[in-house]
Amino acid sequence: MKRPIVEILLSSEKRKKTLMLLQDGPREMEAILRSLDTTRTALLPQMKVLKERHLVSQHDDIYELTTIGKLIVKEMASFLKIAETFGENSDYLGTHCIDFIPEYLLEKLPLLGSYDVINIPIYEMFNPDIEMYQKALKSKYWFEASSVLYPTFHDFYVQMIEHNIDISVIITRDFYEKAKEDYYDHLKEIVDLEFISLYVYPGDLGFASLIVTDECIRFRLFTHEHILDSKKLQICGPAALEWGKELLEYYRQQSTIITQV
Repeated sequence: MKRPIVEILLSSEKRKKTLMLLQDGPREMEAILRSLDTTRTALLPQMKVLKERHLVSQHDDIYELTTIGKLIVKEMASFLKIAETFGENSDYLGTHCIDFIPEYLLEKLPLLGSYDVINIPIYEMFNPDIEMYQKALKSKYWFEASSVLYPTFHDFYVQMIEHNIDISVIITRDFYEKAKEDYYDHLKEIVDLEFISLYVYPGDLGFASLIVTDECIRFRLFTHEHILDSKKLQICGPAALEWGKELLEYYRQQSTIITQV
């Protein structure tokens, strides 16, 4: 009995790499051997399996994907990207809540590139993200959504405005009410300032904070027990920035802009 096609695809690293290589077009055997850094003797048995399952065809010494092979490898590439993305960070993403991300953006996560999980020193857990803030002073914009109120938020935003940074901030209703009660004058000054847009989101954001600058995005997520721990997730690159802006826009559309306190 023939082995299941999934086993054919995933049980051999050489077969998997060969299929992914041929996704870019036909290749001569010598080119395949160089790319995979292997020998003809080692690769030929794997090519035989792929040909027998009609995933690869051969013309002289040139190999290419069949029509069936192209369809399967396209889906396999997507699967492998998802597995790689979540596999590398399974300890973090598997223990933290990401259910707040809309499905259409969740599906884009594997396209964002590599992730860095950064440990926060215990003494800085309840302080603003100073490292991100220092980088932001060289940025053109600071877009943020936050469930957490830092007592120094006023000085934080005022200094960025002095550097002509475009600021847009989404806060929760609880955040807003707490700031209005405990820091009324500071909050009013922030609202009255130009170059900053403040929005109130009516519900639970589902995460502690999301910051987007023109360099990277940085998340602080809650655990599944809704606990804020000493880690943050950072993703850099153009795709990540666009994704972060899309997520913030999703929440901004459900929020109310604050024009007066």
